[in-house]
Amino acid sequence: MKNKILIIEDDNEISNMIADYLGKNDYQTHLAKDGITGIKIAIEEKPDLIILDIMLPYKSGDEVLREVRQFSDIPIIVVSAKENVQFKVDLFKLGVDDYVVKPFDLSELLARIETNLRRYSRFTSNQTLYKYKNITLNYDLKEVLVDDNAIKLTSKEFEILYLFIKYPNKVFSKKNIYEAVWKDSYAYDDDTINTHISNIRKKVDSELIETVWGMGYKLK
Repeated sequence: MKNKILIIEDDNEISNMIADYLGKNDYQTHLAKDGITGIKIAIEEKPDLIILDIMLPYKSGDEVLREVRQFSDIPIIVVSAKENVQFKVDLFKLGVDDYVVKPFDLSELLARIETNLRRYSRFTSNQTLYKYKNITLNYDLKEVLVDDNAIKLTSKEFEILYLFIKYPNKVFSKKNIYEAVWKDSYAYDDDTINTHISNIRKKVDSELIETVWGMGYKLK
């Protein structure tokens, strides 16, 4: 299966040049000339990598980046004429994987695409990832990221959050949670579950877990 590349670039000459070159190298491409269309295609087509310009109509490249990172961790390569170091640093903090300065050589861009796809493939194939809104939970590394920032959870807090994210539509009673996480029979104890749920809300998102009165908890 061909890798899908989304090119979000308002300059027709540049976007067509990249698309033609990638097509000759066995890639499938999708083109967007503005930020809003780029996000729409990213959601609908689920590309394997995005090439992103910064100066875009309707939504700027950094806005597109922020929104895409809420639902996807695929590689994003920024292609821009800006060479300011702080500008690049800020983009990397937002979640950019690579940066290419215009004008660029197509063979270099292709090499960077291949490198980022290999790196991403190794990462995702060896690890179990769960995503919910702006939260990424890596079960193998026991790591939780919120907007790409690592959050420190205790082992029990992590297992409770994992339970909710793995089954996002399920309502869990306190008995369900206790027996799944503590691997033991549940004896009535409001404080233990309440405390852990409260800690998760404080550390991750105050509105993440919803109380379903008389039943238990679920993701909001």
